[in-house]
Amino acid sequence: MGVTERAGLEERLAGLEVTPGTAACVWLGQGGYLFASPGGMTLMVDPYLSDYAEPFWGVQRAIPPVIDPAHFTPDVVLVTHWHEDHLDAPTIRRYAQEPDVAFAGPESCVVRAEIWGWPAERRVILEQGDHHQFGDVGVTATFARHDEAAALTLDAVGFLLDIGGLRLWVVADSEYDAQLRAMARAGIDVMFVPINGVGGNMNAHEAALLAWQVAPRVAVPMHYGMWPDEQYGEGATLDPTLFRDTLTRLGGETEARVLQPGEIVIFGA
Repeated sequence: MGVTERAGLEERLAGLEVTPGTAACVWLGQGGYLFASPGGMTLMVDPYLSDYAEPFWGVQRAIPPVIDPAHFTPDVVLVTHWHEDHLDAPTIRRYAQEPDVAFAGPESCVVRAEIWGWPAERRVILEQGDHHQFGDVGVTATFARHDEAAALTLDAVGFLLDIGGLRLWVVADSEYDAQLRAMARAGIDVMFVPINGVGGNMNAHEAALLAWQVAPRVAVPMHYGMWPDEQYGEGATLDPTLFRDTLTRLGGETEARVLQPGEIVIFGA
């Protein structure tokens, strides 16, 4: 597993070669990721590249976007639920104009993408349990329970990605739930799990418990650092070392890996 420096990210991604048996990953911040496959596919999950959530929730970016959608276009945009920091309207509108980009997610997201100009032939509905193949990448929508009373997301999902012989699970926004433990049978190599503990998400300790139960080779904490800490809400658990320390105390073989926004990480078998 290696890391590439962030400088010139768009250019580095354009020249990136992903070898068989590996998957490339970039944390876009919050719950967003970019993945690249050995077959040359690039997929963005929940890319939040604007400040679209600010007028709705009063939260402002604390970090700049790590990638400019005007200078990098993925093959697929996957969205887990319709909240503004996951279904980012300016980014969705921008990529809807590109001729070959596919959009996939639950119906509430696909309907919004349609309104924002995404053509029918490039839209795919992925509800819990649905599977779709994008080139050499398999995508399966997984269970999530994202209980946010102020903005219900009854069809929220996570995504299990099969890339380069690896299984990468983006848990996505979710409370801790016993149904998530079933992923222990899915042979997960890398899981990406929220730790902020407010707004319908598990906290850092619950996330560590889930990682211990699922037992991936690598567990990556996410959903922190996009906004100033105080804007996440009272009681938020935003320090990834809380996650790592709790996971260490629980024991097991899972490595807790803290990523930096914009770095290119190569996960291998």
